[in-house]
Amino acid sequence: MSILVVGLNHKSAPIEVREKLAFNPNSINTALSLFSQKYQDQDAEIVILSTCNRVELYISSRDGAVKVEDVLSFLADFHKIDVNTFSPYMYHYNDDRAVNHLFFVTASLDSMVLGESQILSQVKEAYTTAAMEEATGKILNQLFQQALNAAKIVHTRTSIGKRKVSISSVAVEFAEKIFQDFTGKIVLVVGAGEMCELLLKHLYEEGSRTFVVANRTFERAQELASEYHGQAIKYELLGEHLEKADIVISSTSAPHYVIHADQVKEAIRHRRGNPMFLIDIAVPRDIEPEVANIDNVYLYNIDDLQSVVSQNIDERNKEVEKCRVLIEEEVEHFMAKLEEMKIEPAITHLRNHFHTIGKEELDRLKPKLKNLDNEDWEQVVYTMERAINKLLHHPAKVAKQEAKNGGGYRYVETIKKLFGIFHHTDHPQH
Repeated sequence: MSILVVGLNHKSAPIEVREKLAFNPNSINTALSLFSQKYQDQDAEIVILSTCNRVELYISSRDGAVKVEDVLSFLADFHKIDVNTFSPYMYHYNDDRAVNHLFFVTASLDSMVLGESQILSQVKEAYTTAAMEEATGKILNQLFQQALNAAKIVHTRTSIGKRKVSISSVAVEFAEKIFQDFTGKIVLVVGAGEMCELLLKHLYEEGSRTFVVANRTFERAQELASEYHGQAIKYELLGEHLEKADIVISSTSAPHYVIHADQVKEAIRHRRGNPMFLIDIAVPRDIEPEVANIDNVYLYNIDDLQSVVSQNIDERNKEVEKCRVLIEEEVEHFMAKLEEMKIEPAITHLRNHFHTIGKEELDRLKPKLKNLDNEDWEQVVYTMERAINKLLHHPAKVAKQEAKNGGGYRYVETIKKLFGIFHHTDHPQH
């Protein structure tokens, strides 16, 4: 059995090409079923991984019967597009390189955001879908289970996913250092754009539940506030709500400051020593820089956050080499296991061959031992079978060891020649 991956990703193809090959949940099931039926005579197994950043088909087939061209043709037919519109963007890997690629992908070392955790669940879902569709078998079941295990090893033994690498997650991390717990904390949001929405989402996930949204367009403020069961206020009332806010997020497109030092001083006076955390993610800035000099006030702007994000990305990049070593070890383990799996049918055939000869000899012997009762005859049968199993134990053990070292196929061929064993598809040389 051989393993092949054919695909494209955010590095090899633009989004307008990737979206043409993307599968939705319903179309994946259909594609898995069609592919399995088409190549069932080649013992083909398939898993389709389709995300916003990649489309990859992982295939196992007998003696590499399914070729790259077959996969490209299948994709073109399935999506009803010309193969030339996407084939220049595709990559493909075989056997150990295919295994290595899958382990890299699953461990999020091939992701747009290095070390992100989402891809692990996406790979798991792709595998589960294929298994439920009965499109996987012995080879891909083993491969994907080991890929998921390798990803866990990488994330446990390295810091690849530890540090935050998005502006919004770093901002929330800073806020956690001041408040530890967001329960009961009031969040004032100035603006209602994408960055504000991301920060709101992160804060909500970390336990924040009280949101007040101010925006020039009141309807948009209401829209965003309702998503998180918050309250929308008129933009002009911003100053009045400042003193109640524990966390202030500001991201407007105003050409001037919308929150001034005097306002924050007044707010902090009313707060009686309770700290205030302000995040200014606007360019140009929304919050007057002098605010940072006020006691018990913590102000971070987009550059402060980006600086930490860059440092964290650098730290993640430093971990890549450690991850690579761990993955290479896991690939070696899998390839050794695969070699063992490849020779298992041959070992089974060897056992059957010897036991068939043994049974033929017993059948020939039995009429000559008519005086033996059943119990004694069973002892004769047992002794014959035990002798055969003992004779085969060492060759089978050596075969598995040879397989681990990559020489299993040659060893099995030698055994077959020595004992004249041929499958029904084999043709002995005369």
